[in-house]
Amino acid sequence: MAKMKNLTIVEVEIFNFLRNRLKEKPDKKMTSTFVRLKDKLLRNEGNPLEARSFMYLDIIGWLESKIRNIPVQEVIKEKYKAKITAVNN
Repeated sequence: MAKMKNLTIVEVEIFNFLRNRLKEKPDKKMTSTFVRLKDKLLRNEGNPLEARSFMYLDIIGWLESKIRNIPVQEVIKEKYKAKITAVNN
């Protein structure tokens, strides 16, 4: 996928993050790095051309779990409960 020539903006941001940050040891700086990546990705979340990048992997949920230092399952449960509440109201 990284060698594809038609990568989306979201895919490019994720690959750049992986190349640059995962070489480093995790530390407190990683949280701010996760926040910056999440912000960059959220700017493209509503873009229909970027939709396939969000379709199969909840990268935003994963980043939230790293930022908040909780399991990704908890973030997914919270999002699900919020959707159910919104639908019922």
